[in-house]
Amino acid sequence: MPPPDPMDVERRLRGALTLTPAPEGLWEGIGAELARPASEHRRPWTRRRVNPWLAAATVILAVALGMLGGTYRAYRAPTSWSVQAVAGAPRVDGARLAGTSTLTASEWLVTDANSRAVLTVGRIGTAEVGPNSQVRIDKGGVLQHRLTLERGLLHAVIEAPPRLFFVRTPSALATDLGCAYTMEVDSVGNTRIHVTAGWVELEEDGVRSLIPAGLVAEVASGSPPGIPYPENFPADARAALRRLEMAGGDGTDLATVSEALSTPSDAVTRRKQSGIVLWHLVQRVRPALRARVFDQLAALSPPPDGVTREEILALQRPILERWRRDLNPMWSEEAMPWWGRLGRGLWEWAVE
Repeated sequence: MPPPDPMDVERRLRGALTLTPAPEGLWEGIGAELARPASEHRRPWTRRRVNPWLAAATVILAVALGMLGGTYRAYRAPTSWSVQAVAGAPRVDGARLAGTSTLTASEWLVTDANSRAVLTVGRIGTAEVGPNSQVRIDKGGVLQHRLTLERGLLHAVIEAPPRLFFVRTPSALATDLGCAYTMEVDSVGNTRIHVTAGWVELEEDGVRSLIPAGLVAEVASGSPPGIPYPENFPADARAALRRLEMAGGDGTDLATVSEALSTPSDAVTRRKQSGIVLWHLVQRVRPALRARVFDQLAALSPPPDGVTREEILALQRPILERWRRDLNPMWSEEAMPWWGRLGRGLWEWAVE
C-alpha cells in the first residue's frame, strides 16, 4: 500500500479543525512585551525594592555589634592581674612574690620599705605600687578595672577611654578619665593625688572634684574631695583654700588664694590652671563670696556665649559644665565634632 500523500493529510486536517479567530489586541500586546527593555524582564521577587531605613538599620546594628565585640576584647577586665616584683620582696597574701605572678580579686599585694611591684591593668595600662603600700583587686563590671589602695603609693598610667580604671582609697574614689597620676594614702586614710597627664575625677558622698594635668588635690579622711590647686601653691594659700572650700573663710582668704593664682606668667597656663581652681571655688564658697569669685573667673576667662552670671550664681550644673569646657577642655573637646561628643557621652553612659 503506497504511503499517504502529505498534502492530502493536511487538507483532511484543515477540514476537521474549527478555526477560532485571535482576540483583538493580541499581537499589539505581544509586540509591546517584546519592546520592553531586557532589564524589566525579571521575576516578580527581583523587582521588590528594599526598604532603605531597614537597610540602614541593619548596617548600623552590624557596625554596633562589631564595635561592642572589639571593645569587649580590648577593654575587658580580667579576673586576675599580672604582677611583677621590680625591687625587694613584695608579698601576695603573705606569700613572697618572686618574678612574675598573678593577683586575683580579694588578694592583697603588700610591699615593705625596700620593695616595689608593677601591676598590669588588663590591656589598658600599668599601676606601679611603691614601698610600704597595700593594694587589692576588687570585682567590678565587665569593663571596670578596680583597685583598692589601703595605704602607700601608686603610680598609674592608663591609655584607654574614660571610666575604665578606678582606685578606691579610705577617703575617696578616683576615676580615670584617660591619664597618668600618682596617688598617696597615709596611715589615717588621707589621700593626695597629683595628675601628670589627662584628668582624674575624685568623688565622695556626692561631692566631685575634677583634676587636670599639673594640679594636685587632697581628701582628708571623713571630708569631701578638696579643690585642685597648682603643685607649687604656697602653704598659706592651700590653708586659705581649704577654709573657703568648706564654706568658711572670708575675703582675706579669697585674696590670698587669688594672689597665689596670679603667679604663673604664661597666660594659657594661668587660664587653664587658675580657671579650674576658681571654677571649683565658685561652687564651694559661702553665697556671700560667690559673686566675687565669679567676677575673678570672668576677668580671667569671660563666660562663653549663653552662660550668664545669674545661672552660674544659681549653680546650674549644665551651665557650669559649659564654662568648664571652655576653660580647660578634656578629652580633646576643643577639636571634637558633635558626633564625637555624642559617642563619648554614649560611652560614659554605657560604662557607668
